[in-house]
Amino acid sequence: MPRSTPRRSVVAAVAGALVTSAMVVPAAAAASPASAAPASAVTQSVRTAAGGGGVRWVKWNKAPMTKTPSSKSRTVARPDDGTRLRVLDRGTHRLQVRTPAGKVGWVSKKAVTATKLKDVSGTRYTKGKVTLTKDIGSRSTKVTKARLGTKVTVLARTTGRDTNRVKVRVPGGRTGWISTSRITKRNVWGQLARCESGGNPRTNTGNGFYGMYQFTGRTWHAVGGKGLPHRHGKSEQTKRAQILQDRAGWGQWPHCTRKLGLR
Repeated sequence: MPRSTPRRSVVAAVAGALVTSAMVVPAAAAASPASAAPASAVTQSVRTAAGGGGVRWVKWNKAPMTKTPSSKSRTVARPDDGTRLRVLDRGTHRLQVRTPAGKVGWVSKKAVTATKLKDVSGTRYTKGKVTLTKDIGSRSTKVTKARLGTKVTVLARTTGRDTNRVKVRVPGGRTGWISTSRITKRNVWGQLARCESGGNPRTNTGNGFYGMYQFTGRTWHAVGGKGLPHRHGKSEQTKRAQILQDRAGWGQWPHCTRKLGLR
């Protein structure tokens, strides 16, 4: 008996070690597959992390966001100019983005910019002759021109360090960017019309002067007008007045323009 006791102890110790090993090793091996994500999920995660991140601002009016990267897929949202978008993923020509309202979709890279913008609205008037550009930069492609005092609708403006550009829509629907220094709240044509005729486009005093800006028939025809001024609407009369001012200056309305401080 005394000789067999050490043998049983050794056997028990060895068995215990085997049991312990069996408990630890398979458990660790089983945990590894359970905790590992599928290879495709890891690849997708890495791709998204590498491709996403950052923000962009919409520079097109109601830029279409599509459900898939294809520009022909269903439109899920149309964010306005100046809307801030969070970039989630990137393709060759399009970005996957999320709007402030939580909508997710794909938008053309051409429709957004890294320049900080603000979605704004309101009416302003051009201070002088201005040229609208297609993109934010003043050296980009020219879109159209507008004469002094043209009524414009403001759509977006730059913010942050660069606060000197604004996107506007002119009569006729064309949109483009101009300097913020070129617009004002002052409606010079409205003021001039009120001074000349009380702002009444139908004015006919019987002394040979007609309409809001008191054109003579001869002058009206010289700037491309048809018939007589008071038989046309406000926009047509203002358009002809702008042409006249562009050609001959404010001196065509000597009293009122001096009163209004326009010369």
